[in-house]
Amino acid sequence: ALACHASSVMAQQRADLFVGGLPDHIRVDVELRGPQDLQTAMYYARAFEHRVVAGQ
Repeated sequence: ALACHASSVMAQQRADLFVGGLPDHIRVDVELRGPQDLQTAMYYARAFEHRVVAGQ
């Protein structure tokens, strides 16, 4: 989590760090979308999380 806030970490690296910490059932879907930045990765993660919750 701290590495994500370091000034030398690029946008793609921040997204990768975030996606790597997601639960498997959400991480795979987000990885397939190939987010280029943290904001996009978070958007996809929320969308897939809502899909899982709605399906229960």
